[in-house]
Amino acid sequence: MREDILRRLARRPIPITPKRPATSQLSGEWPSPYTGKGLDFHGHRQYQLGDDLRTVHMGTSVRTGETMVVERIARRDVSLMVVLDCTASMGVRRKTDMLMAAALMMLYSGVSMEMRVGAAIHGQHGYRRIGIGSGQRHATRLFNGIERVCNALRQGQPVPEDFINVDVHRLLPSGGVLLYLSDFLDQRGFARDYASFSTEARRYDFIPVVIQDEFEYTYPDLADESMLDFINPESGISKPLWLGRKEKQLIKTLHENRFNQLRKTFSGHGLRFIHVDSPVLDQVQKILTQFFVLR
Repeated sequence: MREDILRRLARRPIPITPKRPATSQLSGEWPSPYTGKGLDFHGHRQYQLGDDLRTVHMGTSVRTGETMVVERIARRDVSLMVVLDCTASMGVRRKTDMLMAAALMMLYSGVSMEMRVGAAIHGQHGYRRIGIGSGQRHATRLFNGIERVCNALRQGQPVPEDFINVDVHRLLPSGGVLLYLSDFLDQRGFARDYASFSTEARRYDFIPVVIQDEFEYTYPDLADESMLDFINPESGISKPLWLGRKEKQLIKTLHENRFNQLRKTFSGHGLRFIHVDSPVLDQVQKILTQFFVLR
């Protein structure tokens, strides 16, 4: 999965657009969400009409016999933090695949856009930071940590505990982009009511990413009546349940009402959310891209 994601995003990373303009100590505040020093060398190209003459590189121009300018990259004063919900409910069906795909796509796109990126996991005992920084070496360390955590979650094993305990408000500088990837369900299967949403929405550019498939935000139309074995992912308790047509419709209604409640919770805090409902990589990339294009 990791190699497929990197190949897909190599030329077309997700266009992460912060909601707030960045503030740089050197450049001040700009209408653009991106600012930077413009000191990182990118390459040379032929001079085009409208280019600043101060960017002409004399040595390369003399060597090639053409007027050449030097291109530099402005590092963006934007930090991106991805927090992964690694409680037991995220390990059922294909939700771990959706979780891993969305996290890697966002982090890789942030690295490609010259952002400082970081990741953290949210487990049963609080938040654990994997790290925040910039560069390909740091990104590789993040990807390895996320893969290790998701593989353990997928196999029903305990999430690795070799991370530093840290409060969520210390994960990221104020004003950064914070994505929280979760199914937003508690141990009883009800929608979580996060009291911290309002605080995070004020402090960060907070984006909830809902990882729920059709078995949680609705219910698929099954042709026949059936006996299904329901397992509580948090407790591991199994309970057989006979589903007729009325029972299926009742479950569907309950799930849709729960999702609408979650939607109202986000709306009440002035938040727009991303809903990832498929493990197919093309679909995950399309959902994430559309959100930022339409911001």
